[in-house]
Parts: sequence; structure tokens; C-alpha cells
Amino acid sequence: MAESCNQENRFEALRRGLAAEFQRTKQVAHKLIDDLTSINGYAAIVAIQGGPEQRPSGFRKILDRSRKSMVMLQDCIANLHEVERRYS
Repeated sequence: MAESCNQENRFEALRRGLAAEFQRTKQVAHKLIDDLTSINGYAAIVAIQGGPEQRPSGFRKILDRSRKSMVMLQDCIANLHEVERRYS
């Protein structure tokens, strides 16, 4: 009986640790999305306001990659929410 209680305590501690790590990971992902949004906005402004010499494909690449990265991070956050919902 005592061993069963000890296993339950260890399992609960593991569950709490994973839940805390999920929260931290979601916070980091949200912060990365915020940073990518800033980069994306800056690149868009430069691409629009700059002259033809400042509109190389480099800015389009920045815009495309930052958008793709934001979508990937948003998918990760959604997956973390789903895992957290299932196992909380």
C-alpha cells in the first residue's frame, strides 16, 4: 500500500513538472511569435517604403520565412494546448 502511494506521489510530481514545462514552452513560443511579428512588420515597411534598390528578394524572403515560422509556432502552441487538455 505504501509503495502504491509513493508511486502515485511520483506520478503526480511528474505530471506537475510536465504541466509547468508545457506552460513555459507556450510562453516561449508566444514570445517568439511576438518577435517574428516585429521582424515581419519591419521588413514589410522597408519593402513598401524603400526604393526599387531596397526591395530585393531578401525582404520577401524575410516576410515569407517569418510568416511560415509564426504559423509553425502557432501550430505548436495549439498542439501543446491539446496535450495539456487531454492529460490535465
